[in-house]
Amino acid sequence: MPLRPRRLPALVTAVAVGPLLMLGGAPAHADTAVPLFVSEIVANNDSHDTFEHFEVTNPTDAAISLADSGISFAYAYVDSDDTSGDVPLTVEGDVTIGAGESVVFWLSYTNDTGTLDSFAYTVDDFRAHVGAEASTSVVRVTGQPGMANGGDRAVRILDGDGVLTWSHYPGGSMGEDLGVEFQVPAASGTGATVLATQTAPTPGSVAPEALVPAEPGPEPDPEPEAPFDPQPDADLVTAPLQVTEVQPDSTNVGTADGYEFIEVYNATSEPVDFSDYAITYLYPQDYETNTNEAHWPSVPRDVTIPPGETLVLWIKNGQNDDLGGAEFNAQFGTDLTLGTDLVEIFVGGMANGSARGVDIRTNTGFSVNRAYYNMGTEDQTSPNQGIRYTVGEDLELQQQAGIAPATPGTVQADQARDGLMIVPADGSAPQVEDLTVDEIDPTGDFTIELKLTDDVQVRTATLELQSDVAQAPTTVNLLHDGDDQYRHVVTAADLTGKAWYEYTVTVTDGTNVTRNETVRVPVAGAQTDPVRLNVADGDYVGGTTRISGAGEPYPPGIELAVDGERVATQEGLEAEPQFVFEVSGTDFYFRNGVRIGEEVLHIFDEGTYADTVTMSTPVPLTHIEQGEALTLSIWAGTKAAPEIDEDENNDDFVVSGMRLVLPDGRTLSPAGYDDPSEVIRMGDSAGKHDYFDSVFSLPRDAFTAAAHAWDTTAVADGEHVISATDGANLASATVVVDNTAPVITPTVETGETYQGEIVLDADITDGAGSGVESVHATLDGEEIELGLVTSSTDLEAGEHELAIESADALGNTSASATTFTVPEEQPGASGFSPADGAEVEPGEVTLRAQVDDPTGDDLDVAFREGYRLDLDDAEVTASSGVTHDAAALDRDGIQTFEAAPAADVRMTDALAPVSSDAALPYYQFEVQVPEGADADATARLTWDGTADGEAQVTLYARSADGTSWTEVDGHLTGADGEEFRLSGVVTVADHAHEGVITALVQHSAGFAGPDLSDRSTAVDPGHPEDTPRSEYDFTIAWESDTQYYNEEFYDHQVAIHDYVLERREELNLQYLIHTGDIVDDYDQPYQWENADPQYARLDEAGLPYGVLAGNHDVGSGASDYTQYSRYFGEGRYAGNPWYGGSYEDNRGHYDLVTAGGIDFLMLYMGWDPGQDAIDWMNEVLAQYPDRVAVVNLHEFMLTTGGLGPIPQQIMDEVVATNPNVRMVLSGHYHDAYTRIDEFDDDGDGAADRTVHSMLFDYQGLPEGGLGFLRLLHFDNQDEQMTVRTFSPSLDQYNSDEESLLGPAEDPYVFQDFSISYADLGIDPQTKTLATETFTAEVLTTTEIESFDAVPSGSVVEASWTLEEPGEHGWYVATADEHGGVAASAVHLLTVGSGGDGDPDDGSDGGSEGGSDGGSGDGGNDGSDEGPDGRPDDGADDGADDGAEGDGGAGSGGSGGSGGSDDAPPGGSAGASDLPDTGAQLPSGLIALSLLLVAGGLLLAGRARRA
Repeated sequence: MPLRPRRLPALVTAVAVGPLLMLGGAPAHADTAVPLFVSEIVANNDSHDTFEHFEVTNPTDAAISLADSGISFAYAYVDSDDTSGDVPLTVEGDVTIGAGESVVFWLSYTNDTGTLDSFAYTVDDFRAHVGAEASTSVVRVTGQPGMANGGDRAVRILDGDGVLTWSHYPGGSMGEDLGVEFQVPAASGTGATVLATQTAPTPGSVAPEALVPAEPGPEPDPEPEAPFDPQPDADLVTAPLQVTEVQPDSTNVGTADGYEFIEVYNATSEPVDFSDYAITYLYPQDYETNTNEAHWPSVPRDVTIPPGETLVLWIKNGQNDDLGGAEFNAQFGTDLTLGTDLVEIFVGGMANGSARGVDIRTNTGFSVNRAYYNMGTEDQTSPNQGIRYTVGEDLELQQQAGIAPATPGTVQADQARDGLMIVPADGSAPQVEDLTVDEIDPTGDFTIELKLTDDVQVRTATLELQSDVAQAPTTVNLLHDGDDQYRHVVTAADLTGKAWYEYTVTVTDGTNVTRNETVRVPVAGAQTDPVRLNVADGDYVGGTTRISGAGEPYPPGIELAVDGERVATQEGLEAEPQFVFEVSGTDFYFRNGVRIGEEVLHIFDEGTYADTVTMSTPVPLTHIEQGEALTLSIWAGTKAAPEIDEDENNDDFVVSGMRLVLPDGRTLSPAGYDDPSEVIRMGDSAGKHDYFDSVFSLPRDAFTAAAHAWDTTAVADGEHVISATDGANLASATVVVDNTAPVITPTVETGETYQGEIVLDADITDGAGSGVESVHATLDGEEIELGLVTSSTDLEAGEHELAIESADALGNTSASATTFTVPEEQPGASGFSPADGAEVEPGEVTLRAQVDDPTGDDLDVAFREGYRLDLDDAEVTASSGVTHDAAALDRDGIQTFEAAPAADVRMTDALAPVSSDAALPYYQFEVQVPEGADADATARLTWDGTADGEAQVTLYARSADGTSWTEVDGHLTGADGEEFRLSGVVTVADHAHEGVITALVQHSAGFAGPDLSDRSTAVDPGHPEDTPRSEYDFTIAWESDTQYYNEEFYDHQVAIHDYVLERREELNLQYLIHTGDIVDDYDQPYQWENADPQYARLDEAGLPYGVLAGNHDVGSGASDYTQYSRYFGEGRYAGNPWYGGSYEDNRGHYDLVTAGGIDFLMLYMGWDPGQDAIDWMNEVLAQYPDRVAVVNLHEFMLTTGGLGPIPQQIMDEVVATNPNVRMVLSGHYHDAYTRIDEFDDDGDGAADRTVHSMLFDYQGLPEGGLGFLRLLHFDNQDEQMTVRTFSPSLDQYNSDEESLLGPAEDPYVFQDFSISYADLGIDPQTKTLATETFTAEVLTTTEIESFDAVPSGSVVEASWTLEEPGEHGWYVATADEHGGVAASAVHLLTVGSGGDGDPDDGSDGGSEGGSDGGSGDGGNDGSDEGPDGRPDDGADDGADDGAEGDGGAGSGGSGGSGGSDDAPPGGSAGASDLPDTGAQLPSGLIALSLLLVAGGLLLAGRARRA
């Protein structure tokens, strides 16, 4: 049914020009010259041009049906009646425009990037946007993808007789949502007059003056334009050949452009032979750099361009191949002759929407003149419009001269300089200097190297190459290689079977020709013997080995024998043939390959890009059967394999020159492939090959070998003679059969027990065999290098397995597994007397202890002086609090306590637990070192307490210079409230500052950023669709693949960092992730200099963030981290409190960040990780099992969720094996996607963990990504993480690019979604830390008495003279000959002032009373264990109850050494509670055992960053 548009509103009651027929109150002209005119055009909308439109008005007094009247519309490029460049428009439906009515025609289309789709909107949407009334008639029109915003375009109205009228809007006449109004023309066939520009649209309403026909102006006197006729000019210097016009978009033939062309102008006074030139098609990165190039030779080549004339090169793309010169001339109204001034280029065509260029180059590769289009943001291509060029200041680079209807073969005066450059006469011929070697080494490529010079330019250099087996020479065009060097390489594969090569060089400068004499170069070592074996003297063979004898004749009349015994043979090739081809355009890490059936022979996964590389692979003889065709397939691979996968992307590249080089030197071409220069396009795009089969028929006379499969296992190892004869000639060789594996003899034996130094090595021999090729050894499953020196104190007590595998050069493999035992080496002491806390009289005091060694070794024993200080002592002060930086050196504790004022008030009663949801709890203890401690003293620090579940708690000691913390001990809790102990030893000299040792018990590591806002904070939304601040606790941001921002579209990089810094508080932004490709070109300093200050802004603001290198940052396959390290190396980040550590100068690193009670491990690894990098990742993950690990990579997940080889390795070896990995974030591939994997970590068959892998890379959008970033909002209340995708540049959530959208029911599923904490394995925790006790024991090297070689089990006594009243401490150090060392707890005794007191010193165990003199608990047996499982410190078997004690801690009383397990709650630890320093000693201290005996115990902790 025809659409009925509404009438014009009655804007006026009368118009004072001519009679009017009033219809519905609207004025109409019955006598207007045109039935319809375009009264308004709106070509530029705010944001995307979704609602472009033009208004057509009927000024007559009669309704007009477009269909019945034959009226149509067109989009025009000129302000004239020239319709040659018009684009026809198609009206939706049959439209009738009533008298005096207007209809709005809505130009509807989609763009290539997916950011614009008019069809996604309704007519009501259109009316709402443009402000039209509901009754306004709106009709869709199609055919043109948008109107130019800049102007200089028109909309034309035509009928069957031609042009009725047009409305042309001039350049600059449009504004955003502002249009141009027009006045009805006075005459048919003329254009409408512009009435107003940049006016608010009034769709459906026409101003009264628009209906008044414009008065025609006087006709100008025509002035004929003088034809462009340049003449020779002696002063003119210009480019000799110039690109003057290209037309990349034209009328279609089939579905492709049928009339694309390139116009080349000869600006010289002499004819130019174009056979010395060709077009190179450019894929530009900028005006100087190309990402790819394509050689476009013309057909025919030998055409001449006369002076001041042109050559038109017509692009033939397959669909227009059958068209001839007549069709071309009819299209453009030209008179060109095909093969003379019109030639053809058979290629795929020129791109319409992307930046491209064309370059006129000599055959030797010198650029003469080049031109580009679409280098900015505007698409400069339009149907049948030529892009015109003129020569610029840089004679090699053309400048655009405008866009106009195409005129192939005609150059206008504004395109070329007035005149022709005079070319001087050239009388000098090119010179040839041959630098080629005199003999060919067949083990490598053969390079023909020439130096070609000319006083003008070497334009063409041709090499004719011939071998002894080739039937005809090969002609090669030589390209210059800089410094007048020209090279041609014959690959090693092509040398197969050749005896010599000879070559001739022809060089021309366009005028003169030089041809050298033919040169022959022999191939070294070419076999010409009449009978040849495929084995040689001394070769090692094993298993089933193919042996053969070959000659020249076919069939081969050769007998083959082993040790003189003739063997059966069959005809075969002398050796493996080589499959060879050239490849270009491959991308890194796509696993392209060569296959025979399902078997993969070769993988080529390195990027060749613009380079052409020769690939070769040997073809196993097992695939070759005489009389059968051989099919070799080249496959365009995915990142995973050379195969078809409908869900994955395959590489796009080109191959050519497929050939099979036979052992006799002959080269075969595949069936149906006769031109080795023919390019085969590979890939999964339309018109390309997923795979290409090369089918070869091997000639029978190539099978000149008599071959035999020899089972060498049927004969003895050793020498055997292989011989072959043709009756007249004999060849023989002595080979060595080796089917015996290497013999492994380890240095340790199964069942043996080893003490002291242990050398893990092996004697591995292969006898008379082929020799040991490889050795692999493990100790208890961990890889080691043989020759490892360890000891019984380094290794844990118990059984250990040394496993060794070895293979010889032929692959014979042997294995050895040896299980040996290491005993418990830790010595110790018990049965101490006097009992801890005993009171003794002044004078000689006998100290007694029993010393024991688990293996019965003799011991060196020393009694030494020591001190024990705890929270009851004035020398110990404590503070507690929370920190945001776990490594902070200065602590402002929230509470500080000194020693209790009275014995019945304990300091631990005042040390309350410390808890925090947002920070890291700690306790700090300061210990005054007693004056009696010597310079070599050590301090054993012991802390007992509790923490929340899965908490990492660490004991540190501050260095004496105050610059770092030394890690002493650490513990990862299990259940909430678990009681545990931290203990270790540090040197006093290295850790006491002004006599004070500072100890720190720190909950967690890294950095916990302070909350900048919370759910209750009033926040003004930055965008109406922002997630409300009340719905989340904190945010982590994520940016990726920003390379194009720092290359060209810098505003987007600035906008992202403006946003994260300006909205940091509102978002409570705690961290920013970058997953690589900071810059586009790693070797372009300006891009790094663009990026650097933007990240310096984050540094200066103290915003925690992490970066990694993508492939663009390091040159992809080059993996050159030089510039990345310079700008983003470890030195930039090492001082940050969240920075955990680095792998190879920030190639990988990790950050420790806590937010919202969640401890994160942000683990980064840059491009191209090897096994060492993966091992490092696993080490870091194992170090922090309690943290939520987020693995950040550049390349991990493909756009469909699949994984390439390296990502799959990371999945298998890192993600799957570490239960703390919860997320993997990556970029690299242009898409948004989420993959979910489940893992059974405990092996019970049920999934324990879910890992979410997220891909985020929007660089495929215009301007490199339009500034999109990810926001991860963490909501502890509803226990979920919400992912948002936002562009600060566009102020827009989510992209509507089709490739980024999900299914219709949830199009933003990959851009806007939530993941539950349960799926992420996240459980926010309140961090709690509580102190029970803290003790510092100072172990001096001051000896009381020492003893050597004491038998294990002996009771040792030492005499100590004590005259000074007060408290004294002592301990026992023990060491055995194998490195086992121990230091007992410090025991205290009190020297009284003398008198008649009880002389009992408590040595009988438990005889003294409790601290308050009341009835103390009975002392334990001296051999009992204390509460920590160590031998009790009680002296002899104590049976006394300790009743009626008179004060002091007797051995059986509360807090006494014999009864420490009965100490009151919160009481100080007795000596038996403290650890004997022994089993906890690091293995590296064994060698210090003698020092420990003489000078105390040293625990070398790991230095922590300040």
